[in-house]
Amino acid sequence: MIIQILSDLKEEGYLHKGRHPTVAPFFACANVAFRRQALEEIGGFDPQCITGEDCDICARLSGAGWELYTRRDAIVSHRNPADLKALFRKWYGYGRHHPYVFAKHNDRAVEIYLRLLRPVLGERYLCLLYRKSSLGVVLFLTKFLLLHLALLGTVISWLLGWTTVAQVGLGLTAALAVAYAWPDLRRWGLSLGAAFTGIRYVADLALFISAFIGGLTQRMLYFSATVD
Repeated sequence: MIIQILSDLKEEGYLHKGRHPTVAPFFACANVAFRRQALEEIGGFDPQCITGEDCDICARLSGAGWELYTRRDAIVSHRNPADLKALFRKWYGYGRHHPYVFAKHNDRAVEIYLRLLRPVLGERYLCLLYRKSSLGVVLFLTKFLLLHLALLGTVISWLLGWTTVAQVGLGLTAALAVAYAWPDLRRWGLSLGAAFTGIRYVADLALFISAFIGGLTQRMLYFSATVD
Protein backbone atom coordinates (compact mmCIF):
# COMPACT_ATOMS: atom_id res chain seq x y z
CA MET A 1 0.00 0.00 0.00
CA ILE A 2 0.97 3.62 -0.26
CA ILE A 3 -0.03 6.07 2.41
CA GLN A 4 -0.62 9.72 1.64
CA ILE A 5 -0.47 12.68 3.97
CA LEU A 6 -3.24 14.98 2.89
CA SER A 7 -1.97 18.33 4.15
CA ASP A 8 -2.43 19.71 0.62
CA LEU A 9 -6.20 19.74 0.99
CA LYS A 10 -7.48 23.29 1.19
CA GLU A 11 -10.98 22.60 2.44
CA GLU A 12 -12.32 21.14 5.64
CA GLY A 13 -14.03 17.78 5.35
CA TYR A 14 -13.73 14.01 5.22
CA LEU A 15 -10.68 12.61 3.47
CA HIS A 16 -10.84 10.90 0.12
CA LYS A 17 -9.75 7.26 0.45
CA GLY A 18 -7.91 7.12 -2.84
CA ARG A 19 -8.50 5.98 -6.39
CA HIS A 20 -6.35 2.88 -6.06
CA PRO A 21 -6.88 -0.02 -3.61
CA THR A 22 -3.34 0.35 -2.26
CA VAL A 23 -3.86 4.01 -1.35
CA ALA A 24 -4.96 5.14 2.10
CA PRO A 25 -4.90 8.60 3.71
CA PHE A 26 -3.36 9.38 7.08
CA PHE A 27 -2.66 12.18 9.51
CA ALA A 28 0.61 12.63 11.37
CA CYS A 29 0.11 11.85 15.06
CA ALA A 30 1.76 15.15 15.92
CA ASN A 31 -1.55 16.82 15.09
CA VAL A 32 -4.49 14.43 15.29
CA ALA A 33 -7.19 13.29 17.70
CA PHE A 34 -8.98 9.91 17.69
CA ARG A 35 -12.20 8.76 19.29
CA ARG A 36 -11.52 6.38 22.16
CA GLN A 37 -14.16 4.00 20.80
CA ALA A 38 -12.36 3.82 17.47
CA LEU A 39 -8.98 3.06 19.06
CA GLU A 40 -10.45 0.39 21.32
CA GLU A 41 -12.23 -1.22 18.37
CA ILE A 42 -9.00 -1.75 16.41
CA GLY A 43 -6.83 -2.60 19.42
CA GLY A 44 -4.91 0.66 19.71
CA PHE A 45 -1.44 1.34 18.40
CA ASP A 46 0.85 -1.42 17.14
CA PRO A 47 3.85 -1.54 19.54
CA GLN A 48 6.05 -2.90 16.73
CA CYS A 49 5.68 0.37 14.81
CA ILE A 50 8.78 2.24 15.94
CA THR A 51 7.91 4.95 13.43
CA GLY A 52 5.02 5.11 11.00
CA GLU A 53 2.53 4.39 13.77
CA ASP A 54 0.36 7.22 12.45
CA CYS A 55 0.28 5.65 8.97
CA ASP A 56 -0.55 2.25 10.45
CA ILE A 57 -3.35 3.34 12.75
CA CYS A 58 -5.03 5.57 10.17
CA ALA A 59 -4.95 2.74 7.62
CA ARG A 60 -6.48 0.36 10.18
CA LEU A 61 -9.14 2.89 11.16
CA SER A 62 -10.05 3.42 7.50
CA GLY A 63 -10.18 -0.33 6.99
CA ALA A 64 -12.55 -0.66 9.96
CA GLY A 65 -14.94 1.84 8.39
CA TRP A 66 -13.98 4.96 10.33
CA GLU A 67 -13.63 8.28 8.52
CA LEU A 68 -10.79 10.78 8.78
CA TYR A 69 -11.77 14.44 8.95
CA THR A 70 -9.48 17.40 8.33
CA ARG A 71 -9.71 20.76 10.10
CA ARG A 72 -7.73 23.53 8.46
CA ASP A 73 -7.65 25.58 11.67
CA ALA A 74 -6.06 22.76 13.72
CA ILE A 75 -2.44 23.90 13.63
CA VAL A 76 0.62 22.88 15.65
CA SER A 77 4.20 24.15 15.61
CA HIS A 78 7.21 21.83 15.48
CA ARG A 79 10.83 22.21 16.47
CA ASN A 80 13.08 20.87 13.74
CA PRO A 81 16.50 19.27 14.39
CA ALA A 82 19.12 21.87 15.25
CA ASP A 83 21.96 20.43 13.12
CA LEU A 84 22.54 18.16 10.12
CA LYS A 85 23.56 15.19 12.28
CA ALA A 86 20.28 15.32 14.20
CA LEU A 87 18.37 15.80 10.93
CA PHE A 88 20.04 12.75 9.38
CA ARG A 89 19.35 10.66 12.48
CA LYS A 90 15.67 11.69 12.54
CA TRP A 91 14.97 10.82 8.90
CA TYR A 92 17.09 7.69 9.08
CA GLY A 93 14.77 6.48 11.84
CA TYR A 94 11.70 7.24 9.75
CA GLY A 95 12.96 5.32 6.74
CA ARG A 96 14.32 2.37 8.72
CA HIS A 97 10.92 1.34 10.06
CA HIS A 98 8.44 2.48 7.39
CA PRO A 99 8.87 -0.69 5.25
CA TYR A 100 7.39 -2.66 8.17
CA VAL A 101 4.17 -0.66 7.88
CA PHE A 102 4.19 -1.00 4.11
CA ALA A 103 4.64 -4.77 4.28
CA LYS A 104 2.04 -5.13 7.03
CA HIS A 105 -0.74 -3.59 4.96
CA ASN A 106 0.10 -4.94 1.55
CA ASP A 107 0.41 -8.19 -0.35
CA ARG A 108 3.85 -8.88 -1.80
CA ALA A 109 3.97 -7.19 -5.18
CA VAL A 110 6.00 -5.18 -7.65
CA GLU A 111 4.85 -1.59 -7.25
CA ILE A 112 5.86 1.63 -8.99
CA TYR A 113 4.63 5.07 -7.94
CA LEU A 114 5.06 8.47 -9.57
CA ARG A 115 5.26 11.71 -7.58
CA LEU A 116 2.56 14.07 -8.84
CA LEU A 117 3.45 17.70 -9.52
CA ARG A 118 0.08 18.72 -8.13
CA PRO A 119 -1.82 16.57 -5.61
CA VAL A 120 -5.17 15.22 -6.76
CA LEU A 121 -7.74 15.04 -3.94
CA GLY A 122 -4.82 15.05 -1.53
CA GLU A 123 -2.97 12.20 -3.25
CA ARG A 124 0.69 12.94 -3.86
CA TYR A 125 1.60 9.72 -5.69
CA LEU A 126 0.04 7.92 -8.63
CA CYS A 127 0.25 4.12 -8.88
CA LEU A 128 1.78 3.23 -12.27
CA LEU A 129 2.16 -0.50 -11.66
CA TYR A 130 0.83 -2.95 -9.11
CA ARG A 131 1.39 -6.63 -9.81
CA LYS A 132 1.38 -9.33 -7.16
CA SER A 133 4.66 -11.21 -7.14
CA SER A 134 6.77 -13.45 -4.94
CA LEU A 135 9.41 -10.72 -5.19
CA GLY A 136 8.47 -7.60 -3.24
CA VAL A 137 9.65 -4.41 -4.93
CA VAL A 138 8.44 -0.91 -4.08
CA LEU A 139 9.78 1.91 -6.25
CA PHE A 140 8.98 5.62 -5.99
CA LEU A 141 10.00 7.47 -9.15
CA THR A 142 11.33 10.73 -7.73
CA LYS A 143 13.78 13.37 -8.94
CA PHE A 144 16.12 12.25 -6.15
CA LEU A 145 16.22 8.68 -7.47
CA LEU A 146 16.44 9.67 -11.15
CA LEU A 147 19.26 12.11 -10.36
CA HIS A 148 21.37 9.38 -8.78
CA LEU A 149 20.58 6.85 -11.49
CA ALA A 150 21.74 9.37 -14.10
CA LEU A 151 24.89 10.06 -12.09
CA LEU A 152 25.62 6.34 -11.71
CA GLY A 153 25.11 5.78 -15.43
CA THR A 154 27.44 8.69 -16.20
CA VAL A 155 30.22 7.32 -13.99
CA ILE A 156 29.89 3.81 -15.43
CA SER A 157 29.93 5.15 -19.00
CA TRP A 158 33.05 7.20 -18.27
CA LEU A 159 34.82 4.19 -16.72
CA LEU A 160 33.96 2.10 -19.78
CA GLY A 161 35.30 4.77 -22.10
CA TRP A 162 31.92 5.65 -23.61
CA THR A 163 32.69 9.35 -23.83
CA THR A 164 29.61 10.45 -25.77
CA VAL A 165 27.23 8.54 -23.52
CA ALA A 166 29.00 9.95 -20.46
CA GLN A 167 28.61 13.50 -21.78
CA VAL A 168 24.89 12.97 -22.36
CA GLY A 169 24.59 11.47 -18.89
CA LEU A 170 26.40 14.44 -17.38
CA GLY A 171 23.98 16.85 -19.04
CA LEU A 172 21.01 14.81 -17.85
CA THR A 173 22.43 14.69 -14.32
CA ALA A 174 22.85 18.47 -14.31
CA ALA A 175 19.28 18.98 -15.55
CA LEU A 176 17.88 16.67 -12.87
CA ALA A 177 19.96 18.43 -10.20
CA VAL A 178 18.46 21.77 -11.22
CA ALA A 179 14.96 20.24 -11.23
CA TYR A 180 15.57 18.85 -7.74
CA ALA A 181 16.74 22.21 -6.39
CA TRP A 182 14.33 24.41 -8.34
CA PRO A 183 11.44 24.52 -5.80
CA ASP A 184 13.79 25.89 -3.13
CA LEU A 185 15.61 28.23 -5.52
CA ARG A 186 12.35 29.65 -6.84
CA ARG A 187 10.98 30.26 -3.36
CA TRP A 188 14.06 31.45 -1.48
CA GLY A 189 16.51 32.72 -4.08
CA LEU A 190 19.95 31.42 -4.99
CA SER A 191 21.92 31.42 -1.72
CA LEU A 192 19.15 30.60 0.74
CA GLY A 193 17.51 28.22 -1.73
CA ALA A 194 20.77 26.31 -2.17
CA ALA A 195 21.03 25.99 1.62
CA PHE A 196 17.50 24.61 1.88
CA THR A 197 18.21 22.20 -0.97
CA GLY A 198 21.27 20.93 0.89
CA ILE A 199 19.25 20.36 4.05
CA ARG A 200 16.53 18.55 2.10
CA TYR A 201 19.17 16.43 0.37
CA VAL A 202 20.56 15.27 3.73
CA ALA A 203 17.07 14.23 4.85
CA ASP A 204 16.32 12.52 1.52
CA LEU A 205 19.61 10.63 1.63
CA ALA A 206 18.99 9.43 5.19
CA LEU A 207 15.45 8.35 4.32
CA PHE A 208 16.49 6.56 1.13
CA ILE A 209 19.38 4.62 2.67
CA SER A 210 17.51 3.58 5.80
CA ALA A 211 14.34 2.62 3.92
CA PHE A 212 16.35 0.35 1.63
CA ILE A 213 17.94 -1.32 4.67
CA GLY A 214 14.55 -1.57 6.37
CA GLY A 215 13.09 -3.11 3.24
CA LEU A 216 15.71 -5.86 3.27
CA THR A 217 14.61 -6.82 6.79
CA GLN A 218 11.10 -7.28 5.35
CA ARG A 219 12.49 -9.33 2.43
CA MET A 220 11.67 -6.65 -0.11
CA LEU A 221 13.44 -4.02 -2.21
CA TYR A 222 12.17 -0.66 -1.01
CA PHE A 223 13.19 2.51 -2.85
CA SER A 224 11.68 5.26 -0.75
CA ALA A 225 9.79 8.41 -1.53
CA THR A 226 11.44 11.70 -0.62
CA VAL A 227 10.94 14.38 2.00
CA ASP A 228 8.30 16.98 1.15
